[in-house]
Amino acid sequence: MATGKGIEIAEDGVATVGMTEARALLTTLIRDVRYGGQVGAFTERGARQAYVVTPDFYERATREHAAIERFRAQWPDVYADAFGDLPD
Repeated sequence: MATGKGIEIAEDGVATVGMTEARALLTTLIRDVRYGGQVGAFTERGARQAYVVTPDFYERATREHAAIERFRAQWPDVYADAFGDLPD
């Protein structure tokens, strides 16, 4: 979790940076994400507010989300049994 010390790696492997330091570290964070294969996150008071991911990660997540939504629409009972009341 970012605590005013620059970019830190959280326990789950996400590179985090506090919002107050974000401008100064933006290029470094983007390079870590793009070339280092990490996910980045901006934090405020220790809570993640936004993520930085590669274009490939985003595009895959978008496609998978659309597939899940099609599954949910076609088989709502099966989806509800498997996942319950998950947020959209």
